[in-house]
Amino acid sequence: MIENDRYDPRLNKDALKEIFEDFIENKSYFISTWKEFEKEINKRVLDLQYRNSMVVAKEEGKLVGWGTYTLIKDYLGNQRALIHQVLTKKDDSYRKGIEELIIRELKLYIKRTLNLDKVFLICQDSDSALRNLVMKLGAKKSKNYWYENNI
Repeated sequence: MIENDRYDPRLNKDALKEIFEDFIENKSYFISTWKEFEKEINKRVLDLQYRNSMVVAKEEGKLVGWGTYTLIKDYLGNQRALIHQVLTKKDDSYRKGIEELIIRELKLYIKRTLNLDKVFLICQDSDSALRNLVMKLGAKKSKNYWYENNI
């Protein structure tokens, strides 16, 4: 059975590194290194709001997934919560419900702690498994279109 918990850097760091490396190689939409990721994690651990929002999934005590969100304030002063792609190993992510468990916990945390009624999720159209999951969770494609431009 898979259960959720909060990230503990003393207990979970090595297991998270293993998941991160597999995730970057096989599933991530973005490019990163463990060094950069670890630096961000260490900053978040020091911030109570972000520390409590780092959710892990465990199967028989073994770390199998990790997820979090980032708060963004736009130029109009609107606070937004962006749930990031959940980190799992490619082999662990098939039909175990890890991503769903973590996203549901993050949505609950955002609703109760931040009093926000809307979250944003990153999902490429080509990722049919994640797209099906976010649709199952009631998410719809945003009317806000984001474009990327290298400068």
